[in-house]
Amino acid sequence: MPKNEFQIAIVEDDPFARNWMALLAARDWRTRVAGEFDSPRKIIPTLYHKSSYVDLILMDTDIPGGEDWIPQILGVISGMKHPPAILCTGIHANPQVLSRLAHPSFVGYILKDEVNYSIAWAIDIAMSGKWVITESIRSLSASINYPLPRPCMVLDGRKTLQSTLSKHQAEVSRLAFLFSMERRELADELGIVEDWSYGLVSQIYEQLGVKDILNDEESLRSYFGDQPLILSHIEKILIAGKKSTKARDLETLAFHIITMPEMVELP
Repeated sequence: MPKNEFQIAIVEDDPFARNWMALLAARDWRTRVAGEFDSPRKIIPTLYHKSSYVDLILMDTDIPGGEDWIPQILGVISGMKHPPAILCTGIHANPQVLSRLAHPSFVGYILKDEVNYSIAWAIDIAMSGKWVITESIRSLSASINYPLPRPCMVLDGRKTLQSTLSKHQAEVSRLAFLFSMERRELADELGIVEDWSYGLVSQIYEQLGVKDILNDEESLRSYFGDQPLILSHIEKILIAGKKSTKARDLETLAFHIITMPEMVELP
């Protein structure tokens, strides 16, 4: 396994949300899904199993009684030599959850609709040693005077692509790069001829600056200078050369660009 590629376990009772997070993690160069569970109870045997290795648990706290599972999970991992980090997720900012996250195994608390497509970015930042939250958690912590750990990053994955792409192009980019649709499938979904789908995607590559990132080291470092695993994959693309560059590699690079959230470090 390449260095810094994180094995994650997803605990989420909503099958749509679970599948969505697994898709985003699988598409990202930095994360791999080690297991998916619909309740905290089901992950416990996996954590006890010595052959299982999990770097981070993405734990839904909206599961009925979800906050009550927190001490039980902590009890399981407390005796582990390398306990996994725990990144809590939710739909609404819950003060009962936030007040229980003082243990060092916790690395943040994010709301799903605020982190949006940026799950892997949140995981990567959390594993780098920074606490990760979204805006509603920041507001909640201020309202209840909860001292957030430092360093702490506020992520907003709702950033639109409208400044770079038209509304239609943004829709195409999500279908093409998030779901990795074949061009024929993309054309069927959009109701256009297949040749047009190739032209649309090429135009999006141009406007996202994918070629600039591949051909200009300064642009590359400005986007991914603190992301060694992404840089190592891009290096492989460059070594392969333009003629042998796979379309899937370019799609995955574009995926990392369009899922990059707004990030602000708390003072």
